[in-house]
Amino acid sequence: MAEVTKGGVQSVEVGMRLLKTLASMGGHASLNELSEAVAMHPAKAHRYLTSLVNSGFVAHTAHGRYDLGPYGLEFSTLFLSRLDPTSVANDIIEAFRDRTDEGVILTVWGSAGTTVIRWFQSRRPISVGIRPGTNFSTTMSASGRVFMSYLPRDLTRPLIEQELLSFKDKPHRLAPGSWEEVATIIEETRQYGLGRVLGHSVEGVSSLAAPIFDYRGELVLSLALFGFKSSFDVEWDGRNGQLLRQTAGEISAQLGYIPAAG
Repeated sequence: MAEVTKGGVQSVEVGMRLLKTLASMGGHASLNELSEAVAMHPAKAHRYLTSLVNSGFVAHTAHGRYDLGPYGLEFSTLFLSRLDPTSVANDIIEAFRDRTDEGVILTVWGSAGTTVIRWFQSRRPISVGIRPGTNFSTTMSASGRVFMSYLPRDLTRPLIEQELLSFKDKPHRLAPGSWEEVATIIEETRQYGLGRVLGHSVEGVSSLAAPIFDYRGELVLSLALFGFKSSFDVEWDGRNGQLLRQTAGEISAQLGYIPAAG
């Protein structure tokens, strides 16, 4: 009979400790490495691992090592798929807002393109018409440039083409005039991991935006900072840029995103 501890079953807790340790070791370890990591006799660890193998949480490879099993992947994927990106982001951007004097905008890609779902006014009030449901330009906003750069082209192409045509009728000195210029913006955004505009859509207002990815590696949100062009730090590696990358990375990690190696 499994030993019962206060509020739980000890054998289950020991098994989970082994499973968590295996995961922290990259999901690939020998019996001796695991037993040493949890300070457990190899024979005892082997019994627990056998049960975890039988349940599908752990796999025993042909080389005698242990790895995360198929049900472990299914279990974690099911959990991650139930996470609401906006709910996860909301808790984090509350703290993020307190670390900057600039305005904060959270956007999603909707049927009308880049769509605001949450925003915080700057502590230095800027007169801009932003509210939940506001749509931003795909090519002329920092958030739009993030979606333009990381979403599949078939999703963004119609809006990009529409904007390019509108710029021919109503030229803007900062607007892209061709698909070649759009490609240059995408390359720059991907290079630095940030979308950037300097008074493009709203004269006197600059912005930086960072992508937020889910466990599938798909772009789900864009997080942006905006402020007065005269004082807003738009440097790629400036304080705003670093804060954005760090915060967007934290949200992505909680959604299960694992950046590609290298």
